[in-house]
Amino acid sequence: MKMWNVGIYARVSSTKDEQKESISAQIQSLEEWIREKNNEKGEHYNVIEIFQDKGISGASFHRDSFEEMKRFIEDGKINMVLTRDLSRLGRNYVLAGYYLEDYFKVNGIRFVSVLDSVDTLEEIQDIVPFKNVLNEMYIKDCSRRSRDGLKQRMIRGSYVGSKPPYGYRKVTVEEKGQKMIRLVPDSSEKTAIVREIFYLYLEGWGYSKIANYLNGKKIPSPAALIDFPLAKWYRWNENGVKSILKNPKYGGIMVQGQYKKVSYKLKKSVKVAEENWIYSGEFTGIVSKDTFLKVQEEMERRKKIPSKITYRNHMFSGLMLCGDCGGAMGYQKKYEGYRCINSQRGGKRCTSHSIKEAYIKEQIQEDMGGFVKALEGAELSEMIDRWISNDEHHLQKNLLSLEKQLSKLESHLSTLYEDRLDGNISKEIFLTLSKKIEKNRIQLLEERTYHLKKLNAIENGDNEKNILKEKIERFLAFQELSRDFAERLIEKIIVFEETELKTKKIEIHYLFQLPEKV
Repeated sequence: MKMWNVGIYARVSSTKDEQKESISAQIQSLEEWIREKNNEKGEHYNVIEIFQDKGISGASFHRDSFEEMKRFIEDGKINMVLTRDLSRLGRNYVLAGYYLEDYFKVNGIRFVSVLDSVDTLEEIQDIVPFKNVLNEMYIKDCSRRSRDGLKQRMIRGSYVGSKPPYGYRKVTVEEKGQKMIRLVPDSSEKTAIVREIFYLYLEGWGYSKIANYLNGKKIPSPAALIDFPLAKWYRWNENGVKSILKNPKYGGIMVQGQYKKVSYKLKKSVKVAEENWIYSGEFTGIVSKDTFLKVQEEMERRKKIPSKITYRNHMFSGLMLCGDCGGAMGYQKKYEGYRCINSQRGGKRCTSHSIKEAYIKEQIQEDMGGFVKALEGAELSEMIDRWISNDEHHLQKNLLSLEKQLSKLESHLSTLYEDRLDGNISKEIFLTLSKKIEKNRIQLLEERTYHLKKLNAIENGDNEKNILKEKIERFLAFQELSRDFAERLIEKIIVFEETELKTKKIEIHYLFQLPEKV
């Protein structure tokens, strides 16, 4: 008598109650099949183990119980796998074919799918691969319909995330007969923390400094509130602060669809190009839209500052270069100045170039003092005129570009309206596209207004010169130079040393043109 040691395999793709119950229905029908077979002569079926995967898509074969069943197979504990139908095994036709045609045969496993009348003791029927393809087509179609439904909800402005962003709560409302999920500030400490993060950043704080400040106050991070498994993420860090500052939802701008899955078969997601994100209106944010946009501008400004400057504590760190070897000049607290780092590494790579920080400050203030005096001269007046003229030319060029873009949007809107009248597009698509066009148009109009104001200010030439002069004088009025001053003023400082003469010379390269010295 042939003895079959059976592993029953059952699977459902979601954890909903009605599907969880179908697991027991699958097992019950398979156990009934075994009882009937055991009443027949010649073979006996012994159930060794029942393997169940709940809430796992058939597109993936990375399932806990399926992997456990494979261990039973490879350890020789079972020699037969029994399923209700082929789709329980999986809906990926390539991998399903691999297990049927390869894996089970190599390991001496008999595979039986009851409803499909598939038994690998017999030759695999031609219809089986086709059924596997149909099973995959089914899950692919479900995935497509699910994605489309999700996209329509995003277009309507309904929030689709499983959890609200830090500082928000979800509210369900009904609009035009449809259920909508809206984000509302939860008026808790978290909301206040978000506002403080934006405020501190605009005050000049960096990501790390804000994170350390929040950790110092023992404020739980967003990850800590959702029991993130990695303990190190329970604390605030640079990425956590940055993600809040960059999230448009905190400025009341509903943006979704920023990520998408590579395939319905895989869990991996990729970033979507920004032009394909779904913008669906504005709402009351934790901070104002104006505050959010100011933060984005400040982020762009700080990006232009080299990273070697951003992470140094001393005034000229990251700006100092050795004139002989080209290496960096590091600050030494004892010396109260900077030395070539290559002279301190052994091997006599360079001489010990050194310069006092106080001497550099004196040189800068001397240069800037001459610059201020030159404000009274005709030469600098001509220079300011050139700067203003360049600004005027740049503004006019931008205005021309803005007018062209506005004209193009008007043309798009007109075509869209005609398509709607002719019945070529639905009302929903018309409203969605027209809203996007109108949003872009408003943004362009705001930019045009800003440029026109700047041009009007330039028309009063004398006043513009006086404003520029006052700004420079205020900028130079500080008794003590600051790190921020150095970042905005200096590109690099090169230190040369004449070894024989024992003299030093520095070259300060400013980020703007100084007047020629007479």
